[in-house]
Amino acid sequence: MKAAQITGYRKVEIRDIPDLGDLEEGHVRFKTECISICGSDIHSAFDKVIPEEDYPLPPGMPTHEVASIVVESKDERYPVGSRAIVIPNYRKPDGSLGTGGAVEYIDQTHDRIIQLPDWGDLEDWLMLQHSGTVLYSAKHWGNIFGKKIAVLGQGGIGLSFTMFASKQGAAEVVGIDKHDYRLEKSISLGATKSMKFTSLENLIQQTEDITNGELFDIVVDASGNKDGFNICLNLLKPQGKFITFSIVTEDMVEFEHSLMLRKNLDIHATQIATTPLPIDEIRELVSLAERGWWDPKSLKTHVSDLSDLQNCYEDYTDQKNKVIKNVVRFNP
Repeated sequence: MKAAQITGYRKVEIRDIPDLGDLEEGHVRFKTECISICGSDIHSAFDKVIPEEDYPLPPGMPTHEVASIVVESKDERYPVGSRAIVIPNYRKPDGSLGTGGAVEYIDQTHDRIIQLPDWGDLEDWLMLQHSGTVLYSAKHWGNIFGKKIAVLGQGGIGLSFTMFASKQGAAEVVGIDKHDYRLEKSISLGATKSMKFTSLENLIQQTEDITNGELFDIVVDASGNKDGFNICLNLLKPQGKFITFSIVTEDMVEFEHSLMLRKNLDIHATQIATTPLPIDEIRELVSLAERGWWDPKSLKTHVSDLSDLQNCYEDYTDQKNKVIKNVVRFNP
């Protein structure tokens, strides 16, 4: 079967790998229909400098946004022909490496399957994997009616935070980014204002202007930048709430420790993948989208074929061609 495989720094190829064996009891076999690139795929693998001897990476990794159709099932909850978002197993139960999601077929069990409706475009439903992880994090900000919220970074994750804040009744929702196209998208998806980042000093001044000197009640870091943590501390009012989703490549991040203490900030680190229930909020968002509360296609800006995967990774890494989320049809 076919698989996408990272074979060197910023190099991805489509290769043949062995077919899957017999399907185990309780498992479901899926044929991959489409995948999407996540920022963590870039930071953890494609744009990460690793020793040459570690290449190629395991097949399909680090892709984890996958929409598929059941082709064989030993779980009655998932009949043949049904559709789902499937979370791959990077590691097998014995601890050995598994595969990522950029493979032609995946075997999986119920605890990592998010069933999808049989109506609508599968490429649109796939976007809910991305935004569902944000729903888990957004629950940490509590009741936000009357609150002023800023979201640093308006990529797919940051825009999801912006949409949640807008739908949940925040008084002010401010998207922050360095790219005009992302700021325009932010406004179109519910931000009340936007701020272009040029320097920390300029951002603090804009924040004071927007909030009449009070600073923000809640600030979210969705930047993926090592400086994002410290930037957010500076934008928060005393006793403000800081929610960090951002994944950075550096192990150590510098920030103004005394500023954090003086403000008595309420800090929440939120990463659904490390929780005991890593897909609950994704399932929840699918249900919300089924009844019309959430538009699954709102983040999708591009659709590509698998043969163009190299360019898709490069566009996402370099933030080119106004890409927010690119759905890649797995059509080898």
